[in-house]
Amino acid sequence: MKAVVFHGIGDIRLDNVPEPKIQESTDAIIRLTSSAICGTDLHMIRGTFTGMKPGTILGHEGVGIIEEIGSNVRNLKVGDRVVVPSTIACGYCSYCRTGYHAQCDNANPHGHNAGTAFFGGSEAAGPFDGLQAEYARIPYANAGLVKLPKEVTDDQAILLSDIFPTAYFGADIAEITPGDTVAIFGCGPVGQFAIVSARLFGAGRIIAVDTIPSRLEMARDLGAEVIDYNAEDPIEAIGELTAGIGVDRVIEAVGVDANAPDSGPAAEKAQKEAQQFQQQLQQIAPKTNPQNGNWHPGNAFLIVN
Repeated sequence: MKAVVFHGIGDIRLDNVPEPKIQESTDAIIRLTSSAICGTDLHMIRGTFTGMKPGTILGHEGVGIIEEIGSNVRNLKVGDRVVVPSTIACGYCSYCRTGYHAQCDNANPHGHNAGTAFFGGSEAAGPFDGLQAEYARIPYANAGLVKLPKEVTDDQAILLSDIFPTAYFGADIAEITPGDTVAIFGCGPVGQFAIVSARLFGAGRIIAVDTIPSRLEMARDLGAEVIDYNAEDPIEAIGELTAGIGVDRVIEAVGVDANAPDSGPAAEKAQKEAQQFQQQLQQIAPKTNPQNGNWHPGNAFLIVN
């Protein structure tokens, strides 16, 4: 089968690999009908996510059809159409029973203290082959796979695999209560869903900060009050919009690849902190590739055989 395979930093290839097989009674084999590229995948390509094992199939967002099931997958059948959660959980340990599936005691083969297990991740996360492939093995399928109704399309369902839950979790842990004023920094896909999630939690006002016009326009269409951080100082703008009170909750929806203003009233402040920012960036995203000694994050590429 065809799969997107990690070979090294900046070296991602479309390879022919063996099809997966049932290994445990709680496994399922699915045929992928849709898969997606996440920002986390880009970190792996660029080296900002370390510990990747060469030969690992990438991808942790997928929708597919069950082709085969283990003997202890009793809630699903061959032919069911399902969405795959990005993290893997057993469903029966104490963490899973209290809803902390990302802290599952059993899914990660490295033991109880190893942390989250997820598809297409690093050596520390399993590693489990991912979902950017024609077929995938799904461990603990009985606890993870979610059956989809016919009226939900693949394009809709793929958003439930990782991207929307990520944003919803951000709104959840922000403890938004009805009427709150919420600031969301970053209006990429997670930020847009964070706006939607904040609305679901009853936010009274949502202030969205970014600089890309299309993102700001989409945020405005979702009902957010937008701030272009290159056109005005976002902190001062938030103060003006709230009569100096500020916001009740903040969701940071950017992550590792944060940008700083390069024009406008906030740029001077950003320049003063640029050295510290670059030091932090160098710590988490070294720009040297051991393969050629001259790799830069912007130079990731895909090799197709």
